[in-house]
Amino acid sequence: MNILIVNWTWYPSGGDWTYVENVTNLYQQKGHTVIPFSMKDNRNYPSEYADFFIENIDYKKVNKRSLIAGVKVISKSIYSFEAQRNLERLLEKVKIDFAHINVIHHYITPTILKILKEKSIPIIWTLHEYTPICPESTFISHGQICERCLDGAFYNCITHTCKKGSVLASTVAALENYVHKSLNYYEYVDHYVCPSIFLYEKFKSFNFFKDKLIQLYHGYDYAGIEAAKLAPKAFPDRYIVFVGRLEKIKGAHTLLNAMRACPNISLKIIGTGTQETELKKFKDTHQLNNVTFLSKKSKPETLQIINGSEFLICASEWYEVLGFTVVEAMALGKPVIGSNIGAIPEMVINNETGLLFDPGNDKQLSDAISLLYNNKALIAKMGANAQIHINKLINTQNHYEGLKKLIPAL
Repeated sequence: MNILIVNWTWYPSGGDWTYVENVTNLYQQKGHTVIPFSMKDNRNYPSEYADFFIENIDYKKVNKRSLIAGVKVISKSIYSFEAQRNLERLLEKVKIDFAHINVIHHYITPTILKILKEKSIPIIWTLHEYTPICPESTFISHGQICERCLDGAFYNCITHTCKKGSVLASTVAALENYVHKSLNYYEYVDHYVCPSIFLYEKFKSFNFFKDKLIQLYHGYDYAGIEAAKLAPKAFPDRYIVFVGRLEKIKGAHTLLNAMRACPNISLKIIGTGTQETELKKFKDTHQLNNVTFLSKKSKPETLQIINGSEFLICASEWYEVLGFTVVEAMALGKPVIGSNIGAIPEMVINNETGLLFDPGNDKQLSDAISLLYNNKALIAKMGANAQIHINKLINTQNHYEGLKKLIPAL
């Protein structure tokens, strides 16, 4: 079969790419041909279909350009005629048996669904975030969980300036959702694949095509995990690790607060983000000499560092869809201390595969860190449980069998 995989990037860009890369490899291993459709970027992996990709959109540069250029970019984020034209050209060249959509909002946009429907191409969409039901995409407004847009009341995004605290950005986000809901292109999708029970229930509670929602955990290629287990230890000391974007929703600020009560425990932080300077200043101000910022690392380096740690911290303060960092740590036999939010509790079973704490509660987090770090037997027991649990939950063969039920021709 020829399978069209659509994603906003064709290079490593986060958890969505981890899934895209894994499912691409899976389809190819099963004898299928993958045809990518994405956005041009000099970081993209090579593809013979790159000429069909849409032009790059860099929202960070919008404010530096003219007003007219900015309006053009914003309008493309809502309705992309370019994506429609390029996809039509691609479909003239290649026969597509079915399309697998991933992250497309703000760039490729759901307008391509109309083209696929007109060609009678079956469509499945793996949901990696909440944009169809939350204009801000994360259910976070000014640092707090927000569900005011229930039943399509997207105007709340504007009145509460949920997007970047900006009236303009919030208006664009709300308008995008209203346009896509009005056009009803979402109706063209045959199945929406939900990577966690939490996400499935959340979309269901927002009355988003309940009959098309399918809960199916991701698969994962564990070859990199096995390689990391054989790699030498990255650092000689005992340490714990945090891996993720340095943004407020990931909870790094809560973790640093917690580390003030754990002065004798070494923490290594992998990642970059808009909070990096602020977090480093906090470290210096409070003389957290036990905290080391390692910046961004390659996937093999990251896995090697996780493998040498005692356990991983996942301090997220938003509705995590799944969290491949947690998957990877547990697959390496590491317990995880995770915040009790989103899909994290589906992986971190309290007192079995790790410990849970209330999101944002640095006192609970510091207590959990001290408790686990000072009990090597508990670390070993929970780590073994974590590995067994995650290998059953995030299983490539189970994922493929689930996809076959949606696309029988697979």
